[in-house]
Amino acid sequence: MDKLKIITGLIVIALFYACAPVYFPNKVNAPMINKAGDYNVEATMGVTGFDVQTAYSPIEKLGVMVNFSTYDGSDHFHSFFEGGLGYYEPLGSKGLFEIYGGYGYGNSKTTTEGIFGTTNKGNYSRYFLQPSIGLITLADEESGVTGSSYFAPRFCYVDFGSENRGYFAEPVVGTRIGWRRIQANLQMGFSVPTSELRIDHAPFIFNFGLSYVFKK
Repeated sequence: MDKLKIITGLIVIALFYACAPVYFPNKVNAPMINKAGDYNVEATMGVTGFDVQTAYSPIEKLGVMVNFSTYDGSDHFHSFFEGGLGYYEPLGSKGLFEIYGGYGYGNSKTTTEGIFGTTNKGNYSRYFLQPSIGLITLADEESGVTGSSYFAPRFCYVDFGSENRGYFAEPVVGTRIGWRRIQANLQMGFSVPTSELRIDHAPFIFNFGLSYVFKK
């Protein structure tokens, strides 16, 4: 019985290390800008690498975003760039609804070691639709300290070509807290396939970093 447990454990470990994720979801950009002329820039680190995200509202109710994500390690590399357009609508004095959609393109390569070591790589396209709801949770006019939280479920179609394509639901929650211009931000969530697919993927989204926020 003990030998069977050991063999079973070794098989599980080998299969775990044989999995070579090739789709790594980037941080969800939920900018929560609510006036024409507002913009923000965020730089974060997370389980899927380094992210730089920007958003700007050129006219009332319209948002534009540009995002970049990258990671370069000994066993994994990826680079991803995307852009999107969106609509936002204030909800009272403290709430905000926004919805963004867009397209991105990237490439990825992951190598694993072990009994069943393998390498997965490829170029991929991704289309996304992302509604979100945010709320100002702290606003101290005297000190300038401000805070906000949001929920943003992102829905994606990821295409590596051939039969390696599928849909993902990527819900996240996030918070920002700091001063009027500089804020710390934290985001966490999941990446869950909603269709049968042959894409090994990273299941978690977790990022933390800094935001520069400009309010007109």
